[in-house]
Amino acid sequence: MRKNFALFLLILVLPLTDSQILPQFTQLHSTKQIHAYVFQTVKQMWPYVCQFVEKLFKETIEPAIKETNAHLSTFGFIKIDLGDQPLRINGVKVYSENVDKRQIIMDLQISFVGNTEIDVDVKRYYCRAGIKSIQLHGVLRVILEPLLGSMPLVGALSVFFLKKPLLDINWTGLTNILDIPGLNGFSDHMIQDIISTYMVLPNRITVPLIDEVELAQLRFPMPKGVLRIHFLEAQNLEVKDTYLGGLIKGKSDPYGMLLVSNQLFRSKTIKECLHPKWNEVYEALVYEHSGQHLEIELFDEDPDKDDFLGSLIIDLSELHKEQKVDEWFDLEEVATGKLHLRLEWLSLYPSAEKLDQVCTYMTKHTLAKLFIISFLSSSFSGKKVSIDPNPFVKLTVGQKMYTSKVRYKTSEPLWEEAFPFLINNPHTQELEIEVWEHPKSMNIKQRLQQLQNGSGLSQYPLGEVQLTIRHSSQRNKLIVVVHACRNLIALTKDGLDPFIRLYLLPDKSRSGRRKTSTLKKTLNPIYDQSFEFSVSIVELHRRTLDVAVKNGGGLLSKHKVLLGKAVVDLASEDVSKGWTRWYHLTEDGSKKIIQT
Repeated sequence: MRKNFALFLLILVLPLTDSQILPQFTQLHSTKQIHAYVFQTVKQMWPYVCQFVEKLFKETIEPAIKETNAHLSTFGFIKIDLGDQPLRINGVKVYSENVDKRQIIMDLQISFVGNTEIDVDVKRYYCRAGIKSIQLHGVLRVILEPLLGSMPLVGALSVFFLKKPLLDINWTGLTNILDIPGLNGFSDHMIQDIISTYMVLPNRITVPLIDEVELAQLRFPMPKGVLRIHFLEAQNLEVKDTYLGGLIKGKSDPYGMLLVSNQLFRSKTIKECLHPKWNEVYEALVYEHSGQHLEIELFDEDPDKDDFLGSLIIDLSELHKEQKVDEWFDLEEVATGKLHLRLEWLSLYPSAEKLDQVCTYMTKHTLAKLFIISFLSSSFSGKKVSIDPNPFVKLTVGQKMYTSKVRYKTSEPLWEEAFPFLINNPHTQELEIEVWEHPKSMNIKQRLQQLQNGSGLSQYPLGEVQLTIRHSSQRNKLIVVVHACRNLIALTKDGLDPFIRLYLLPDKSRSGRRKTSTLKKTLNPIYDQSFEFSVSIVELHRRTLDVAVKNGGGLLSKHKVLLGKAVVDLASEDVSKGWTRWYHLTEDGSKKIIQT
């Protein structure tokens, strides 16, 4: 099947490379004969494509959905039929500039509207659902490399989307799954995100066609560079805030959303201003500059629904040529408004002509990339365990942390995951690698004993809590929004009744105590409750936020226990800007593991 799929793409490309394809997408020169040829080729290959997609769903997407929530641990696809209507290729672009001679790079503008028959179930809760139709529209990049002088002519095939495609799924019976306790915050959009992001850059599907190909380098290539974005200021933005039915015009509370591939950044909000100055800097990894864009949208922040202020799209291939841009850009889709950006392209492959320049460059802009491929296979050697562990890995550099996937019931795990870190100074920063065992290997009884007697809790993650923390200098208030918890440990078969308690230490008085409502029978509660503490910014740097997740219950309930804590040191953060993060819960909150 792999060779057939590669030959199909070669057959599709060869007649196109001889003709002068326009820089933009074309309808294959609008020639009916060529269009019919391509459609017939895809139609003939469609059964093989369906086999490939079925394998992708079963081996990649199904485990990913299982890991999102403990209640979905028995989730599975029981039938996958994409129907007999093949996808359509509406345009093709083959790149000839800045391309290695041993590779072919092409973009396919694809559309798929199919009557599918996909059935899923969650065996634990006897719930079933189905998908009766799927629509998919996007730009699919195909890379054939390395080119060979012998059959099959290509060493491997890589396929991925340059950005998240438009994916619309028509579910049947999804409410049955969403009614499962603990899934009140889950949605079909989350499942769509899981499906789409597994093929969105930097993720890719790579199929080797020969044994000699270096698969790791093809699956996890080094980025082409780093895009440094200086998000500076804007002028003449549109007034969105009005009063008395529009009779009195106010201003706007603008902020920006910046997207490069699947990397999303949000700026701070500037209150009541039509000429905001953000002066913020972001850095995004760029794996493919051709066909990639920096997308920016400005919004006016409102309590109910944020208003659109304008957008901007910048071609990264043009920026790669210029290397540096410092301009005012006209916002699109609005009558007025300009945005000031300074953009820099930082290559990860500097010239070695001057060693001192290279050393200076590496000190400032080094990118460390670590491949985790079965190096933990001996991590559990020498330990006698009655059951195989469920290992995963935490990798931390400074405040940046990644968590690998969980490999269930194995003492020889194979991850095959890559994690990029931008390093400011390789001489002083360290990469911390921790091997953890997922709590699913313990029964409920063992977890309950550990929670009650406090033994060994620091060895296990106890779930996570999501907080937004910001200080308002105008009001002299610390604002804490408790959003949600996830992956809490169940004490009984009925789950938990969790609530969250807050202290701004050292104040542990009753008046200084803040508490959320208690949610029933869930391991993934969603609160979205806001709390305030009266404190100045100067005093705040001497304070610490103590967050405790507890189980509710009656006065005499034996399960009314501490589930985990997180302690946030406010002295080391720029709390005036604010942030939203997931914090890992531990026994006493002393180990500050932060997930951005």
